[in-house]
Amino acid sequence: MIFPPEPHQRPRQQRAHDTKAKILKAAARSFSIDGYAATAMNDIVAEAASTKGAVYFHFDSKEAIARELINHWLTALRGIRQSTDESAIPAIEQLAAFFNGSAALIADDALARAGLRLTTEAGLDTAPPAFRTWVELVSRLVDTAIADGQLPASAAQRLAVNLCAGFIGAVQVIQVLGDPGDFTSRIDDLVNAYLISDT
Repeated sequence: MIFPPEPHQRPRQQRAHDTKAKILKAAARSFSIDGYAATAMNDIVAEAASTKGAVYFHFDSKEAIARELINHWLTALRGIRQSTDESAIPAIEQLAAFFNGSAALIADDALARAGLRLTTEAGLDTAPPAFRTWVELVSRLVDTAIADGQLPASAAQRLAVNLCAGFIGAVQVIQVLGDPGDFTSRIDDLVNAYLISDT
């Protein structure tokens, strides 16, 4: 026999979910503005308008929060990669679609934006593997485009890293200048410039 949940159970779970989401948003803002090294747990507590107890209930360290934001970014990237893979368009067009989708994600999702920034943080152990994972997702598309004759074999050594690094640079410049404009068009221009130079 299945018993219904206690009446207070669902609201408590919802409150915990909402608190965790609020902490992640606060951390994302702090990391995006100040960077990982300059952000302390106390900064996140204050930004979340929460308590230390609530923050430490969900995350045992600043690195654990950063790890969750990075995982959010990588999970979203894998979803974009899967949708482009299912589109059945040529690999070189999939490359452009992948970065366009990534640009739209960064424009709309503060957690993903923070996760992206954290992949470049020198003091964070999970950053280099996250960046390599991203490059590997792109490398598979580059390899397919090379195999299909859409890109020269010489592109294999540098294109995936350059595209990811260029994407990060574009995001940082836009944030510093405070003028996002049509962010997806800017990334589209960047990707097309790399692809045209390699074809």
